[in-house]
Amino acid sequence: MSRVRRYCANGRDHSICLRELFQVDWIIELSGAQMNTLDDAGCANEENMITSENPEGDRSDAVREIALEALKASETRYRRLFETARDGILLLDADTGQITDVNPFMIEMLGYPHEHFVGRELWEIGPVKDEESSREAFRRLQKNHYVRYENLPLETLGGERIQVEFVSNVYTVGDNDVIQCNIRDISARKSAETALNEAGRKIAELHQAAHQLETSTDEEDVYLLAVDASEKILGFLTCSLYVIDGDQFVVTAASSEAVARVGQQIPREGHRGGLAAETLRTKKAVHFTGAEVAPESCLVDPALQSGISVPVGDLGVFQARSAERGAFTEEDTRLLELLAGYTAESLRRIRLQNELRDQAIRDPLTGVYNRRYFTEVIAQEMSRSKRHGRPIGFLMIDVNRFKQINDQLGHIVGDRVLQQVGALLQEVVRGEDFVIRYGGDEFLVALPETNGETDVVERRIFDAVERWNKGNSGTLPFPLSLATGDAHWLPGSSRSIEDTLADADRRMYERKRGER
Repeated sequence: MSRVRRYCANGRDHSICLRELFQVDWIIELSGAQMNTLDDAGCANEENMITSENPEGDRSDAVREIALEALKASETRYRRLFETARDGILLLDADTGQITDVNPFMIEMLGYPHEHFVGRELWEIGPVKDEESSREAFRRLQKNHYVRYENLPLETLGGERIQVEFVSNVYTVGDNDVIQCNIRDISARKSAETALNEAGRKIAELHQAAHQLETSTDEEDVYLLAVDASEKILGFLTCSLYVIDGDQFVVTAASSEAVARVGQQIPREGHRGGLAAETLRTKKAVHFTGAEVAPESCLVDPALQSGISVPVGDLGVFQARSAERGAFTEEDTRLLELLAGYTAESLRRIRLQNELRDQAIRDPLTGVYNRRYFTEVIAQEMSRSKRHGRPIGFLMIDVNRFKQINDQLGHIVGDRVLQQVGALLQEVVRGEDFVIRYGGDEFLVALPETNGETDVVERRIFDAVERWNKGNSGTLPFPLSLATGDAHWLPGSSRSIEDTLADADRRMYERKRGER
C-alpha cells in the first residue's frame, strides 16, 4: 500500500490527509478516480520526493498538477451539462443582477441571440416584461437565495407566449456569489392540464344536463335541453337534432347557427336521407375532419368541411357540422355520444310515461278520454270558469239504433262505429274541448268557456255525420245518426256538475225518443 493509502486509512477524509501528508494549506475535493491517480503518482515518486533537494516543493507541485487536472475535468463536465441541458439556463452576477452566460437551449427556446442576454439585467431582456415584479423577485432571491415560479409567462422573439417553470438559486464560486436560473418550458404540460380540466368541466356539466333531462316531463323540453347543452357546454353552434316521425326525419331542435331548421323533414331511408339515414342504419358515430374524407352518404354541401353524426338510440340522430376543417375532435364525438345517450333515455322514459298515462286516462277502443280523466279535469275547469266568469257547456251524445247495429251486424261492426264516432267528434271540437266516452254508446263533450254556445258545436257535429254517411254508404243498412242533449254549468251556481250532466242526459233522451 502506498503512503497515500496508508496515511488515509481508517476512513479519514482524504483532503485532510493530503494536507498533512504533503504539508500544503490547500487542496480540492477529489473523486475516487482522481484519488487513485494521486495514489499512483505518490507510489511512483515517493522515494524521489523524499530524497529530493526540495521535497516540500516537489510535493506541492505534484498535488497542484493533479488538482488542476481535476479542475479541468470538472469544468469540462460542467460545460457539457450546461450546453446540452434541455432546460434554459441563465447565470447572473448575484450583486449586479447582470447575465454572465446563457446556454444554447435558452437561446433556442426564446429565439433571442446570445448577445441579447449577456451583460443585461434580468428584467431588461425581452421575455421578462414586468420590470418591477422582476426587481422584487431579484431582491427576494438575494435575501433568501431561492426563488421559484410555477407558471411564468414568457414571450419569444416571434411573439409567441409560452409558460415556463422558473427556479433560481444562489451558490458561491470562490469569493463571488453566482445566481443560476433554470427555465423549463411547460407549455405542453399546461396545455394538457387545460385540456384535461376543460374535459372534466364539460363532463361535469353534461352530467348536470343529464339530471335536467332525467327530470323533464315533456319531449319538446328534452329537444331544447339537448341542443342547448350541445351549444353551451360543448360549444357546438351548428348542432341539429333529427327525430324519427313515421318514414321521415324531423328537425325538432337546432342550435343558433345550424343550417337545418326546426320542422324541416328529410326521408329516413335512401340517398336523400344522407348521413342521418346512414348513421341510424349502422347505429355508429361518424366523425370526419375534411370534405375529402366525408362519407359518401353526406348530402352535397360545398360548405360542409367537418362534422359529427351520432345515433340517438333508435329514435333519431344528433349532428354537428362546420365549414372549417378539423373543427371537431374525437373527444367531441365521445361527448356528443354521451349527450345523445342521455337524450335517448329521456325520450324513452317520457314516451313510456305518456303511454302509461294515456292507458289510464283514455278509452282503449275509441282513443277518447275516459270518465276517470273527466273526473280529474273537471275540478280544474270549474276553478278556471269561476276565475273568468264563463260557463262550461256540455253535450251528451248517443248513437241512435246502436243495439240494432250490434244485433244485425255484430259487435265488431259496432266497435268500428264507436271508433268512427269518437274520431269524428275529436275532429270537430276545439283544442281545449274534451271528448269523453261516458259509457256504452254514449259520449260526452265538455266545452270550457263557450259562453253557452253549444249549438255551434252541435251543428258541426251533425254536418260531420252527414259527410260521413256520404263517404261510407253501404257500411250500415241505414244512415248513421246521433242524438244530443245540451246543458250549461254557470259560475256561482248552486247546481252541481252531476245535476248539469243529468239535464244534458235528459234532453238527449227526449230528442232520441222523438227520432224513433
